[in-house]
Amino acid sequence: MEIPEPVAKEHLIPMNYEKPKIEIGNYYLEWNDDSYGIYQKEISELKTFLKNAISYFGIIFELLSDLQTSKHMVKRQLHKEFNPFILILHHNKDRTISYDLYMASDGTTLIDRLERIVIQDGTNINSHFTKSPFHLKWNLGELLFNR
Repeated sequence: MEIPEPVAKEHLIPMNYEKPKIEIGNYYLEWNDDSYGIYQKEISELKTFLKNAISYFGIIFELLSDLQTSKHMVKRQLHKEFNPFILILHHNKDRTISYDLYMASDGTTLIDRLERIVIQDGTNINSHFTKSPFHLKWNLGELLFNR
């Protein structure tokens, strides 16, 4: 379904978003130029999520490396371009906003933001969303190691 640009600009494109400097340990978020950013009230939640996720990066990278070189992979004769990744999800309390962190086998780590769109059309919203959820998703950027 294609949404007309004027409708998207008026109702869907986020307002009051910013791209704050986010650094956790030796990592920093390089914002995607096309990203809208996040609300100021989300900054601490995103930082906490990233801090928790970073603590698993060593294990995740090792797991992805082992998967790429596994003898079992050769036996299954998977496509040469098979490129597994690990996905770590975080949902806020009311599950309207979530963050998806993807780590590829080369260590590339991308972060997406997903926001549920609430449509108030007089129907029961809860049952409406279980049948047909609408979300707005964009890539926030890449988590990089500061050398």
